Amino acid sequence: MRYIITQGQLHSIVYSFLDEKFSDSNGKKIVNPHNPVAYRIGLGEPGGETINYYYYGAGEFDDSEFGMEPRRHYGVGHLHIHPDIVDTIRIMISIRETKVVDIITDWFSEKFDVDVDEVSIFPKRGKTPVY
Repeated sequence: MRYIITQGQLHSIVYSFLDEKFSDSNGKKIVNPHNPVAYRIGLGEPGGETINYYYYGAGEFDDSEFGMEPRRHYGVGHLHIHPDIVDTIRIMISIRETKVVDIITDWFSEKFDVDVDEVSIFPKRGKTPVY
């Protein structure tokens, strides 16, 4: 059986799910010791279902200690969402993956007052999602 819900109700359901799922995560900003204008906000336990945000401030940064050439960053925020979180919500509500990713991005952006410029499902899925 299918039900029709408003966009506000959809956001409310997903926001409530995410708030509950990450209620133990404080989402503290961790500054990169090698780049003082870069930071990370992580939710969830490492190795588990996580949402991670990485911000690289504008400027050129030396990544040579990691064996990389210096790069120029342009003040970009990246959001990495674990695929199991996306699949759980998608199956629970029966909506397309891109819509779930958009709602999670909106939730994170509002909750932590950050701009999300790029989003990816990370790590890559080990199996094909069930549709």
